[in-house]
Amino acid sequence: MSTIKTLVEGFIKPARVKGVVRNQVAYTQCFEFTSSELERLVTLYKETVFLEDMRARLIRDSIDHWIRRYHGYAIEGKIKSHYREVGVIERESVFEHVIPASSVRDMLMQDRLTINQALNTPVCLIKRSSDKVLSDNGLTKTSPSNYYFFQRYLVLNSSFTTYDGIPITDLSKWSLEDHFEYFGIA
Repeated sequence: MSTIKTLVEGFIKPARVKGVVRNQVAYTQCFEFTSSELERLVTLYKETVFLEDMRARLIRDSIDHWIRRYHGYAIEGKIKSHYREVGVIERESVFEHVIPASSVRDMLMQDRLTINQALNTPVCLIKRSSDKVLSDNGLTKTSPSNYYFFQRYLVLNSSFTTYDGIPITDLSKWSLEDHFEYFGIA
């Protein structure tokens, strides 16, 4: 009979395969795997009969994980973010979900966003000082408008551009539809 001591002391660290190269193949694989996991989890959430309990929380947490994981790998890894605050220094920035991630998750679960749209909701690099202003104004987990998502940043008195330098000229009117059109999200 094996004891925990024998099992643990007999552990051999597995050989690691070399790291994944970030390229279009890896981003496609990330999208495909993440999409299938989200489809499975959203279906599980909708089909599970339960009162609001820990199972519901764990499913929502799993959905959050996959959305955030995709944003961090495929968007941050590829283009750093969809948007940037003018003057932000990348190594001193905050990778920010312009539409709160919990809202994205809930809109996905209510079929208000497709999986592709949820995985490509806007993220932005902002200054740490701007992140504090958002927090001080109660805008860390909420937004005045998820559709006109930049309205959340009006308290910052800052300018923003797309990742490739195109200025966002009117923060109060740039919409989620504009975002999806600009980034080719169906």
